[in-house]
Amino acid sequence: MPTFLCFRIEFLQPYCHGRRGDGAPEWPPAPLRLYQALVAAAAARWNERMHVQSAAPALRWLENQSPPTMVAVAGSPANASYRLYVPDNVADKVAKSWSGGREATIADYRTEKDVRPTRLSGGVVHYLYPLTDGVCPHLEVLSLAARSITHLGWGIDMVVGDAMLLQEEDLAHLPGERWLPVAAHSSEGLRVPCPGTLDDLIARHRGFLHRLHGDHFQPVSPLSIFRVFAYRRAGDPVPRAYTAFSILKPDASGFRAFDTPRRTRDVAGWIRNATGRVCTGWPFGSIAQFVHGHDENQRQLKGPNADQRFMYLPLPTINHALHRVELVRRVMITAPAEFQDRIDWVRRRLAGAELITCEEQVVGLLNLLPTSDWVLRQYTGVGQTWSTVIPVVWPGHDDRKGSKAERILRRAFEQAGLAPEVVAGIEELEWRAVGFREGLELATRYVKPANLQGPTYHVRVRFAQPVQGPLAVGAGRYRGWGLFAREE
Repeated sequence: MPTFLCFRIEFLQPYCHGRRGDGAPEWPPAPLRLYQALVAAAAARWNERMHVQSAAPALRWLENQSPPTMVAVAGSPANASYRLYVPDNVADKVAKSWSGGREATIADYRTEKDVRPTRLSGGVVHYLYPLTDGVCPHLEVLSLAARSITHLGWGIDMVVGDAMLLQEEDLAHLPGERWLPVAAHSSEGLRVPCPGTLDDLIARHRGFLHRLHGDHFQPVSPLSIFRVFAYRRAGDPVPRAYTAFSILKPDASGFRAFDTPRRTRDVAGWIRNATGRVCTGWPFGSIAQFVHGHDENQRQLKGPNADQRFMYLPLPTINHALHRVELVRRVMITAPAEFQDRIDWVRRRLAGAELITCEEQVVGLLNLLPTSDWVLRQYTGVGQTWSTVIPVVWPGHDDRKGSKAERILRRAFEQAGLAPEVVAGIEELEWRAVGFREGLELATRYVKPANLQGPTYHVRVRFAQPVQGPLAVGAGRYRGWGLFAREE
């Protein structure tokens, strides 16, 4: 029977202030937070503030384990933030003034800090590390370190901890939602320790203690040795596989942009044609279904396997400074997660491919886009509130009845791959002709493909829990329609 090393962390108050790298609330707390807390607790318990010798073998063993499964109580970002006024990290400047006989006070250096904690429905998080042989060689040391943890994340997030061994049958009795690590790495995931993390933490601490050398100040470098893994709740759909490209001018002299309302359908068609050219003769069988979305007789796909195909999504630029939607300069190709191999195939072959119109005119070149691109992350990241940048085409007629329209829209989210439980838990659902973002036009002004006849609306949705993109729903979702971006 499988055995797990379990770290039990209980928050002493119903909130947590941890944030992800992009500033969004982080829940559950990343495994790296637990690891850092264990290192700090071990240094304090054995009074080894410089070298962490007593617990080092146990900590090095832990950083070599696979990412843990987490079981955590439900948490949701607070509806409103509150503001703190905190001292800047300029105590060295103040001390330097004192040493020179000048007056100075840290109270003159304060910064506004807006805080949006995660509200918890309880307070317990379990981190579960599978043990291949059922034995943890460092259980005693890790248990003592876990019991010495005082906080997890921010200093005001007070906790108590413990470590123990659990059998698989015990996991069913743990309260909360189960979070599973996804094999693929993700820029939007949670940080996880890896071999070398302990040495990096020790080096950072040593750098902090020696940051002052005479009159010189040496900034402490951030922690850099860790991995990032995407996590999902058990029962949630696995995020879709994707690849993305920026669009260059035909001579590659700069970026090429296209008007979103009038050229979305054209850009989607050009991308599909370019994909068809590079996929001819690929090792995955006929390209009719997966690339072009029809059967061998040119009939539209229907039935349970209709979603097993590429989705072509022109991505309007979201201006970070002006918070407005602008022209299409990027494109994305997505597929269900189990078809990552086909996404990899087109990623390797589409870089440098030409976008060619029906008149055989070259209008652009594709350039591979890094996953760290800020605009791309607004479509592929994790968010609780999402709104359209390209309207949704209703997969049916609502007869101008609100209740029927809502049923159609909820069904569209399920057809897009969201679990029925996620759709049933939607907290807010709005639709209208006017966009929910600056820069959008009326939904009726977007030029649809000829075979899409349903009503079109801009939509905003707030889920009970954050979901991960890309997210496109409705009748035109395979050609860029019904595309959502997360709201900050």
